[in-house]
Amino acid sequence: MSEAIRRVSRVIALLVLILIVFLAVFGASMISSVGVSEVAIIVDPITGSVAGRVVGPRFFFKAPWQQVVIVSLAVESLDMWTDFATGQRGEWPSIASLTKDGLEVYVDITIRWRVDPDKVTTLYLNYPRLDWETKALAPLVRETVRNIISNYTAIETIEKRAEISRRLATELVEIVNKEGSFGGAILIQDIDLRNIQLPSAFKSAVEQKLSEEQQKIAAQFKRERMLIEANATATSRILEAMGEARARIISANATSESLRLIMEAANNSTEIAQTYLTYSMLRDLAERGGNVYIVVTSGGGAQVIPVPIPMQGG
Repeated sequence: MSEAIRRVSRVIALLVLILIVFLAVFGASMISSVGVSEVAIIVDPITGSVAGRVVGPRFFFKAPWQQVVIVSLAVESLDMWTDFATGQRGEWPSIASLTKDGLEVYVDITIRWRVDPDKVTTLYLNYPRLDWETKALAPLVRETVRNIISNYTAIETIEKRAEISRRLATELVEIVNKEGSFGGAILIQDIDLRNIQLPSAFKSAVEQKLSEEQQKIAAQFKRERMLIEANATATSRILEAMGEARARIISANATSESLRLIMEAANNSTEIAQTYLTYSMLRDLAERGGNVYIVVTSGGGAQVIPVPIPMQGG
């Protein structure tokens, strides 16, 4: 009898233990958690619907059969770039685009975006594999970039880069907001137009053109400077000549006045006037230095004898 009781007791204890383990596992399956910058989407596989969402960080309860899908709310980066020198690239390669004049350029761009937790349910229902970046966002970015670049010539992609960057920021936000499958859940935070890579041959031609234009400007500046200097020199010489002419006029007037006074004092004697002029000439020669030529006549012939007169010291 006692043996039968012991057996029953062991069975009951085992059943209780199994029940406790089952309840523990069952209870644990009802508790879940979500971390910082995450949202938990509670999916009910029985009804095939979303039972709710929980924004972290926190613990929450759910039915044991329900599944939890975690979606990050952190800012993500969509990098599209290629370093042709090293062969390195971002998450996606550069965007090959055609310019208005048919030249192929490569656009490097980075898009920073995040998910709106209030609208994440619609996003999940449309992209249950969480592949909205690959399936929709990246293609939209490529299409928008190509459409904008097609409105500019190759040279304008250099000259109007700031304008292109502004258009990308405006139009890409509008297009993403209008994308129905996103349900407004994708929020663009920042757009960085990193580079527009032109073909090397075109870049060389542009650099050559810029160099020629700079040389042309330098040559024009040099010509203008030489013209200004020539005008200044000519003006200086004209002023100098005018000054000398005025000085000669003043000197001639002074000499004429001196001769008039001398002739009046000497009863209009021309010999005295000639003597005065000769003296004045010799004095000028002595001041400047030069030669006096004396003509000596004899026997019907003439001989010219130069007599040097040294310059007087100061």
